[in-house]
Amino acid sequence: MAIENKYIDPNLAAGDRQDPNRAGGSRALINPFQTFAVAAADDDGSVYRIGRIASNAIVYDIVIACTAITGGTDWDLGLYETDLGPVVDADLFMDGQTLASASRSLDGMSNVAVADLNKRVYELLGLSSDPCKVYDLALTANTVGSADGSVAVKVLTAQY
Repeated sequence: MAIENKYIDPNLAAGDRQDPNRAGGSRALINPFQTFAVAAADDDGSVYRIGRIASNAIVYDIVIACTAITGGTDWDLGLYETDLGPVVDADLFMDGQTLASASRSLDGMSNVAVADLNKRVYELLGLSSDPCKVYDLALTANTVGSADGSVAVKVLTAQY
């Protein structure tokens, strides 16, 4: 094994300015916890739209908190078209997470690979250019559960 002493930002390694994604050169947007109720009578496939995210945003963190929703064993977090439009990618950020146990710290970005954490939303969607639009961030309950409960979602993004 070799001892490493190197820059992780290729711009710094080349003697240039640091990439603004890494140097704090962006405007952080924090969407505080958006809380909503899940009813025992809600059906599987229910979609809970939390808020909007721009296609050029970088999503740095999504935290989900919930009460125990008995039987709520398969929840996704992804994007939908606005105005109650169709799904774009239902599990872009999180796939198959259980909400059956109460938690204050579920990782809403568990479906994003480490290598992709600094990508913009449109890049995560596999698009080659920014469509300059917004999407609805939404939780989809594939298996909603059999008990009433509460869910809260906090999102930290940056836009340039």
